[in-house]
Amino acid sequence: MLSPRAHALLSALLDGLPGTKHILTLHTRHAMVTAVERRESGFDVERPAVVERLCTAVTSGGLAAVVLRTLTDQVSHTLPGGVEVPVGLVRGWTVTERSLVPLDEARMFDAHCTDSASGEPIPPERGVVYTDAPAVDLTLFHGT
Repeated sequence: MLSPRAHALLSALLDGLPGTKHILTLHTRHAMVTAVERRESGFDVERPAVVERLCTAVTSGGLAAVVLRTLTDQVSHTLPGGVEVPVGLVRGWTVTERSLVPLDEARMFDAHCTDSASGEPIPPERGVVYTDAPAVDLTLFHGT
């Protein structure tokens, strides 16, 4: 179950974004991942501790990054056996000075399509569309 602060942060992060199914990855010292489904009554969060840790990072101003993958209703491709793979919209933010700073499409593409060891380009993941992250209004989060 999410704390009121975590609920406010997740509400702000997902405000205005399409889709109901998301995968949130938080990068601090170690990557943490959770599935998030937006529902009429709130959120179904697979691992609430990930969102709570994001709250701590934003509140403390700690160094962190957030990547949000939104699963769309569009089918990218079909795997052998008939499993349809949805198109995923990928966007991200850095945590700086108690705020979420949006990253643009080019930065997201570079971060995901560059080999970290060699610096060489690697092909994008099939079915992924890198997109600009919107600004996130954390007024309600900081007020909780």
